[in-house]
Amino acid sequence: MDIGVLGDVQIMDGELGWGPTAPKQQQLLATLALAVGHVVTMSSLIDELWFGVVPPRSAVTAVQTYVMNLRALMTSRFSHGRLDPKDVLITSRGGYRLDLGTGTVDADLFEEAVDEGCQSLSEGDNTEAAQAFQRGLSLWRGSAPLDGVPLGPRLSLEVSRLEELRLTALEGRIEADIRIGRHRQVLGELRYLTENHPLHEGFHAQLMLVLHRTGRRGQALEAFTRLRTALREELGIDPMPELQDLQREILHGASEKRWAAQGAGRGGMAVVGRVG
Repeated sequence: MDIGVLGDVQIMDGELGWGPTAPKQQQLLATLALAVGHVVTMSSLIDELWFGVVPPRSAVTAVQTYVMNLRALMTSRFSHGRLDPKDVLITSRGGYRLDLGTGTVDADLFEEAVDEGCQSLSEGDNTEAAQAFQRGLSLWRGSAPLDGVPLGPRLSLEVSRLEELRLTALEGRIEADIRIGRHRQVLGELRYLTENHPLHEGFHAQLMLVLHRTGRRGQALEAFTRLRTALREELGIDPMPELQDLQREILHGASEKRWAAQGAGRGGMAVVGRVG
């Protein structure tokens, strides 16, 4: 049994995906899935499920009922004795623990793929890096993790972390493609990303490089101007010094080949955006 959180929350049995429809059961399953193998205490679950409101006196009983319903849902889906839900959703030390055995959570697989991509990129294995990043990105089933699930403090942090990691994977995959020479193939994607992330310096640096290398120096300089304007208006800052250097090199027709080999940050990308 596998759990999917990179989209709506699903329990996957082979190619079949399903899950609870009640919001609090979705929230409970997501909280346990993102802490798979670890006990989540009853107090932590109550804080998550009733964030922003006073928990009812029956909160403990309610959580126990949600757990019972999740187990019942698992029982109805996994027939022929293949699974005992009490061995999956385990009562343990004042809380609950999700044990998937050989099963996986897609968020964990995504993180492993990003780590592999970053390592390959830092070692100069650009083809392997592009493949690893793409393998991780292909696990996403929607535009946002935990789509439609109510978010308390714990899940909100996880959503922010996963969304930031997705940007890291995108930036890393594009960096690998640029190093391989796939400039025209990534141009449209970079236009889209800079439009939707107007303060992300990494994507803008990549767009400037690709535009310059495909003979669009004017457009590359315009991309820098748009970024600088957005940063000044929104944050009162200028682009990072490395981007200003790149702008000057493009403006004066100097070589910018060092950008392809220069590593920075977790994944060895040419530029790591300060703002997502």
